[in-house]
Amino acid sequence: MKKIYGIQSAILLFVGVGALFGGLLAISDPYGVSYGASTDLLKKGPFTNFLIPGLFLLLIIGLGHLISFIFVKFKLKFHVYISGGAGCILMAWILIQCYMLNAIHLLHIIFFLIGLFESLIALYMLIKLKLFPFTHKFQ
Repeated sequence: MKKIYGIQSAILLFVGVGALFGGLLAISDPYGVSYGASTDLLKKGPFTNFLIPGLFLLLIIGLGHLISFIFVKFKLKFHVYISGGAGCILMAWILIQCYMLNAIHLLHIIFFLIGLFESLIALYMLIKLKLFPFTHKFQ
């Protein structure tokens, strides 16, 4: 299980740090000029610039993954559920992004697969730790 924890921690840290930087970039330049994105990409969605998606990327994906990393690293209560949830949120983010952009790029596929892998690792951990489906006592 030590190896599984290491893999999950590395994935969570990788996605978290990357999302922090991506979110900060989108927030600092919501019109995408510095990173070559056009707001025309957003015409199918509810946003006119990248500020709200950048905030979501920073706070939910980035900080969410980093908080999940801390939970997994220190094996805090509910760490498996939180890391699985982070993977599911990442997959949902990618699907929504593909819909709103009306396109699928290689990075979408890669990050969707990373989210899927995170979720599958969490499921494996749930089964191995005999926490599947729920055996924690919620108080």
